[in-house]
This record gives sequence, structure tokens and C-alpha cells, in this order.
Amino acid sequence: MPVVPQLITQIQQAKVQLASIILNHALTAVYKNVKNKKTKKTTKTLAGYNLTSKDIVLAILDPATGNIITTIGRQSGKTMVFPGPEVQVKLKTFNGVNSKFQIDSPAGGVVLALKYLISSPDSGSKAAIENGLSEAVYVPYSSGLSDPAVLAYGESYLNTIIRNVADSLQNEPSAAMPGKTITQAIPPAMIKALVYAEHTDTTQVLRGDVQDTVDQLNILFATNQGDAYKYSVSTASARGIAQFIPSTYASLVQRHPNLGFIPDFVQGMADHTNSIKAMYVLLDDYAGAVRVKAAQGFAAGRIFEYAAASYNGGTARVANAVNTYGADWNSDHSGEINTLQSQISSLKSQIKKAKDKKTKSALQGQLATANSQLSDLQSATLRNETINYLNKIYKVITMFNDQVI
Repeated sequence: MPVVPQLITQIQQAKVQLASIILNHALTAVYKNVKNKKTKKTTKTLAGYNLTSKDIVLAILDPATGNIITTIGRQSGKTMVFPGPEVQVKLKTFNGVNSKFQIDSPAGGVVLALKYLISSPDSGSKAAIENGLSEAVYVPYSSGLSDPAVLAYGESYLNTIIRNVADSLQNEPSAAMPGKTITQAIPPAMIKALVYAEHTDTTQVLRGDVQDTVDQLNILFATNQGDAYKYSVSTASARGIAQFIPSTYASLVQRHPNLGFIPDFVQGMADHTNSIKAMYVLLDDYAGAVRVKAAQGFAAGRIFEYAAASYNGGTARVANAVNTYGADWNSDHSGEINTLQSQISSLKSQIKKAKDKKTKSALQGQLATANSQLSDLQSATLRNETINYLNKIYKVITMFNDQVI
């Protein structure tokens, strides 16, 4: 690791200051009207509780003095208010532990860290709510943390994890390239590109803002180290740096009992070394599945592309695309589908207007053929989401494919 930047040292001090602060919360009782069948009287009965508000604490660096100021705010839903007179803070964008803030006072102030009360569920029994509360200390991204030394520190952290995992897998046989090892089939720089692609905004990257998005990730890696993306959970329950869903991870652990994966999904996805190893092995598994399913069109030079596309859209669709379109498997073929759909619509209209059975039968045969062709094309055409995902990776990977990690 490089020399620890001064800003990272200040962040570590901020986390120490936050550690001793206790976060409080407030519950509100919820009642429902229950009618007695015998007496016909209605009484209010306790139905449960709602978590109505909770504390959040910010540690803010005053650049003029070098002092670290802590201020306690109150969060209700996605609203945060910081009433303390020592600072002037506004919530700009709510995103849990990675929310963005505007610091009006002290001038040029930067959030070094926050202490946040994670809650799940927010309603139900009192015991369920309080048992689901946990404190998290995290450094949210802000442009005020964008220092060259910090960026290098974050990239070095990720490089070290990937390099150590690659060393541990250097003798593991590859499913994608029989006779080779996993790390020969999938170079470390490809894993690095995928990590960045998983956590960068597709629109921002496709319009050319690659360096900015990569810098944002490096800041999070530098400032949070092993906790980076620990609390990142998508609507599909995908977690952590690898963004696996529970079923995918459970299947991987079951298929590779010799690799020592952490059995528990949440713990496994929170551990960067375990997550990167899971990414490596899953990509190799996916590329190996495409090799089997699309043996004729499979190109060894495109292993990582097959794997990355499968990571987003599944091996069956990728293999069908390779078998159907060959080298053009990763292009947008919606035009062909639209043409077929128009033909089908026209044939249906003609069938309705057909006067004799012979003509109608012939048209129905054409319709059946067109529907079959459409089904084949639809199952062999990558979704727009996957095509954009690949295009994002192509842009990100140009920054890393020549690196020796």
C-alpha cells in the first residue's frame, strides 16, 4: 500500500470520534379498530409500531482550522434535518449511508464520515424493529474527497485484493479454457474492469465520463476499505462489491466446495476477498457454459465478453446469440425483430380477410413459421440492458486492459 494520505488519517480520526456517539430512534404505536362480534363495540387495539425517526451523525472537516466537527441530525424517511448551531448542513440526495450533503458552514466543509442507523423492517412488532437496527460508520462519496493521493490509495487497495485472489486461484483449472487455469482464461485486469463497471452509472460512462466514475469508486475504496459497498443492496437483493443475488451465490458455493467460499450470503458479499474470488469463478463458469452451449461459434478471444454478458443476462441467451449471430452476437438486432413483428401483424390481418380455406391455410402456415422465427430471434437477442452493460465495460476496460495488477 502507498503512504497513507493525510485526508485518510483525518477520516480515521473522524470514525474514532463517531464510535462513541449513541444513536437514538423513535417508534410510534399503530392502532386498529376491532369490533367485538358479541357486544358490537369497537375498541382500539395495538397493531404494531412504525419507526418514525432516527439519529444520524456527521463528522465534518473544517478546512480552515483542521478541526473535525460532529453534528447530530434527525432522519424521518428520506428527510434529514441537522438543527445544531455548529454547522449548516442540507441533505442533497438521499442514498442511505452514501447520501450527499451540502455544507454551507463551515465554509468548504467536507463530510469525512457519518454514523447511520440501518433499519429493517421499519414497521411491525417493537421487537422486530429494534432487533433489525444496526449502526454503520461509513464515508459517503463527495467531490471534496477527490485528492490524487486518495485516488491512488483506493486503486491500490482494489489492486491488492484482486492480485491476492488471483494468486490463490492460479492453479485452479478453467472451465472456459480447458487445459488452462482460471486466471489464464480471465486476466486480473478484466476483473478490475468488471468491478468498476458494476458500480458506475451506465449513462454517464456511455457519454464519455469514464474517468470521473472510476475516480468516485476509488474514493469509496480508499475511504471505506473493506466496508466499501458493504451496505449496497439492489431491489433484486444483489449485494456488495460483486452484486450477486442469493441464488447465484448459493449455487456457486455448492458447485465449488473446495474453494472455501464463506457459506453465508450476506457475510460472503460483505467480504471483498471472498466476493472477488466469487466473481472470478462465476465468470469462468459462465464462459465455460457458453463454450458448451455454443461450441461452433465460441471464440476463445472473447471469453471475458461472453462471461460479462452472462453476468448480466444469463448464459442461455448469450449462447443462443453466439449460435445465431456469430461474431455479431453482441449487437442490437431489434430491427430484425421489429420487421418480423410487422410481418406477423400483416399476416394476422390477411388471415382475417381471407375468403377461402386454401388461402387461409397457406397464410396460417406462413404465420406459424414467422412466429417460430420470432421466438428464435427473441431468445437469441441480447436485451438492451445487456448490450448497454457490455458497451459500458468496453469503455471502462480500455483503462485497465494493459495494466499489470
